[in-house]
Amino acid sequence: MGICLIGGGNHTNNELGEVFLELSKMIKPEAKILIIPFATDNSRYESWMASITQAFSIMENVSIELLNEDLSGKEMKKSIIEHDILYFIGGKPERLIHVIEEKGLTPIIKNFQGLIIGYSAGSLAFGHDCIITKDKDYPETTVIKGLGLVGFSVEVHYEDNIDGELLPLSNERKICAIPNGSAVFCKNGELYKGINDIYSFQNMKKEIVNSKVL
Repeated sequence: MGICLIGGGNHTNNELGEVFLELSKMIKPEAKILIIPFATDNSRYESWMASITQAFSIMENVSIELLNEDLSGKEMKKSIIEHDILYFIGGKPERLIHVIEEKGLTPIIKNFQGLIIGYSAGSLAFGHDCIITKDKDYPETTVIKGLGLVGFSVEVHYEDNIDGELLPLSNERKICAIPNGSAVFCKNGELYKGINDIYSFQNMKKEIVNSKVL
């Protein structure tokens, strides 16, 4: 299983161009992509599908399907198995984690043999600890149990004005901070490559990692 964590950015302009160019090297022609939309309200599904379809249009004959939240857990598991790539979209990470646990999908996601991509809240949910830093939607920074797909925690839409929240949290865990337009790739739950600037917080220290091999 390979994992890509995208910090955020616009799917419909060139902000994520380098990220999707790297993904295009990994994704085979005619790959079947399944969008996991549980982090957001179903009223936004159509706009998400349109923007993601445009982003993947640089790849050859890929198909894109959305996993309907009204399906049973058994039906969802069958759909996951039938696809090559899972794409977890943005929104509220706590909602995403709740639906996945409620439907009993965590084991099948952890054992998925294809490529798993997280965007924004999707990336947050992948850590053992899911850190939700304070912003206009969240008045206080909180830490909840994540899906445990990677061996670190994640900060998305990263800007350095949040360092005061991340540094104390880094005493207990490693945090990968990913700005808009940047991404990291993982194998066996650990970082191995970055696209554009990324930052590591650990033991109350911050390090810029850039796009070097990690």
